Amino acid sequence: MNQVPAIRLFVAAIATGCAFAVGGVPAAAEDPAPSRAPDLPGKRTRLQNVIFVAFDTETTGFSPEKDRIVEIGAVKFKGGEVIEKASWLVNPKRKIPYWARRVHGIDDQMVQNEPTFKEVFPEFATFVEGSVLIAHNARFDISFISEETKRSGYKSPPNEVIDSLVLFKAWFPASESFSLQALAEHVKLDACGFHRAMADSMYIYSIFGMGSAQDDEVKTLGSLQKKAGGALQF
Repeated sequence: MNQVPAIRLFVAAIATGCAFAVGGVPAAAEDPAPSRAPDLPGKRTRLQNVIFVAFDTETTGFSPEKDRIVEIGAVKFKGGEVIEKASWLVNPKRKIPYWARRVHGIDDQMVQNEPTFKEVFPEFATFVEGSVLIAHNARFDISFISEETKRSGYKSPPNEVIDSLVLFKAWFPASESFSLQALAEHVKLDACGFHRAMADSMYIYSIFGMGSAQDDEVKTLGSLQKKAGGALQF
């Protein structure tokens, strides 16, 4: 994969005031869904032929059982090029604690008129059909979406998930730490806000592009999964 599109995208985002960091952006309109969901890629699929979705969630706290999702961001890309972006603010039907608001900046007023997770999830599920998902510290996001789908009466997504935290540790061992902010600084991306779902998804996408471009051993989805310590499931 080529890292140039990733860097160019970040420059464009910064020039427009970090528009990607703003929540509540719906998925772009598409043609009616096909009668059968697209097949998920196999381990032998060449990396440039895999559709990836970098995604992130913001929440009211750390407990998947007790807390709720307040935002989901997702960036769909293939061969290093962004195909589509989507972001959803989610009404958790509860107060957002002060300390959580300090982290992501999402307050009660911002979500009071937004849809619930039960209303949002079908759009997210459609958005990620046929893709491999990537999340930073993925078990956190997986656990929240799994609990939210269970409460809403949905099946969890069938997609495999790559943990970019493990992957980026392998690709950038010299980074001071492995938070997205530290990694962005390490690879010399201009920092433009963190802890909003779309912004963090864009950082995952861009850092992934740089890492995969420099790794000659990762040619297929299977080799990427191996580098990331295996694929995770919801």
